[in-house]
Amino acid sequence: MIVKNVVGESLRALEDYLMAIYRLEELFGEAKTTMLTNELGVKPATVTKMISKLAERNFIIWEPYKGARLSEKGRAMAEKIVRKHRIAEYFLVNSLNMDSVKAHRYAHMMEHLPEEFFERLYEFLGKPSSCPHGNPIPGALPSKEILESKPLTKFPDNSIVKVVRILCTAGGEVIEDIYKYGIRIGAKIKVLSFDEKGVTIEINNKAVTIEYKYALAIYGIAIN
Repeated sequence: MIVKNVVGESLRALEDYLMAIYRLEELFGEAKTTMLTNELGVKPATVTKMISKLAERNFIIWEPYKGARLSEKGRAMAEKIVRKHRIAEYFLVNSLNMDSVKAHRYAHMMEHLPEEFFERLYEFLGKPSSCPHGNPIPGALPSKEILESKPLTKFPDNSIVKVVRILCTAGGEVIEDIYKYGIRIGAKIKVLSFDEKGVTIEINNKAVTIEYKYALAIYGIAIN
């Protein structure tokens, strides 16, 4: 039997939308209809219909032409899903030695399992504070590095930065594309310049320009 939620959609659909809005708020500070269409791989009309229902039930705050933001109620539910997702990622990478991009996609399938399963898994794993991409697990105490981190777009030219966190999209494409630049958690990079095209960095003695949307997803701390 398919579990139904208050908006008449499957529970999984509700969770997918809240998770998508949560991720987009992390990355861009907003979740516009076009962004949700790309993130979820559905038609604009489908997104508009679901957004209307979520707003009616106070899961989100919707402002025309500006986008959706999670309400207190919606954020509380989204954080439960995010917690399960990041615990699953930690398990898949650290216990099963799975590639972190593939683990992100499998975790998206697992995040709809009951909370009891994840709380037991969390205890079994030793209560980790973050996922393999450095993103904090809701309910856990983030490390000082993660708390002090900021996106590459916030660093002045010639800063030396240690990467401590990479934000994610549903399919893992952002992570996969960022990895192509040779960037990983713990990598040390030098910020060379920033313009409308993105951020130019030096990594492994090579200068590369990272698109703005990827620079927003890479968080780091300044080091000497």
